[in-house]
Amino acid sequence: MSDESQEGETLCVDNLSVRFGGLLALDDVNLTVRRGERWAVIGPNGAGKTLLFRVIAGECAPTVGRVRMFARDVAGMPPNRRARLGMGRTYQVTNVFLPLTVRENVAIAAQAVRPGRLRSWWPVRMEGALGEEVDRTLEKVDLLQQAGSPAGELSHGKQRQLELALALASSPRLLLLDEPAAGLSASERVLMRRLISSLPTDLSLVLIEHDMGLALDLVDHVMCLDNGQTIAKGTPDEIRADERVQAVYLKSD
Repeated sequence: MSDESQEGETLCVDNLSVRFGGLLALDDVNLTVRRGERWAVIGPNGAGKTLLFRVIAGECAPTVGRVRMFARDVAGMPPNRRARLGMGRTYQVTNVFLPLTVRENVAIAAQAVRPGRLRSWWPVRMEGALGEEVDRTLEKVDLLQQAGSPAGELSHGKQRQLELALALASSPRLLLLDEPAAGLSASERVLMRRLISSLPTDLSLVLIEHDMGLALDLVDHVMCLDNGQTIAKGTPDEIRADERVQAVYLKSD
């Protein structure tokens, strides 16, 4: 690909396949995300959505194909280095430090991409620019009032908001959200939808979501997977009307 065609490219998944023995779990998947674009990857359980995220994040190596971030080939690059390039990531299962306070959780995430990150960080210092940055991040996810509370005392919904804060703390240019509304109540889902909608417009976003209705409300571009293969790409309206997408969701119910 020429430098000109890579301009503005945040993420490129190119002819990606993953095989586990005789199982072809991802089959020739392609996805290009440009700066500020918001994509959803949808599909029934077992479609390959989370595996695709694991490959993009560097947690699993592809059998065939490659991943580029910010026009840079990241083959063999571990997740922490991809994070320092500008990738943020959440998980389907909440992944926070439960004994630490909300503020300490976010401070650790913010320090992870700063100079001097390899120094011992305990106790976490909240003075100056770091403390201001942590509070700004907590305000973005509506958790500033809970800043001093242990993360383990938060409700499940608040812990999902905290995980979003951890992903935002490193000021990513690419944000991967793995089912951010998983396990949330109806009111919590409304709040999560609002928080994601309010993210900066220049932040590239790729969202995995089993709930097609929620996903299509949050993005401008959609890719649907089934059995590891791409069966449709398009706008939310095009995906809603796609008979192949309707068929796999009806099949999975």
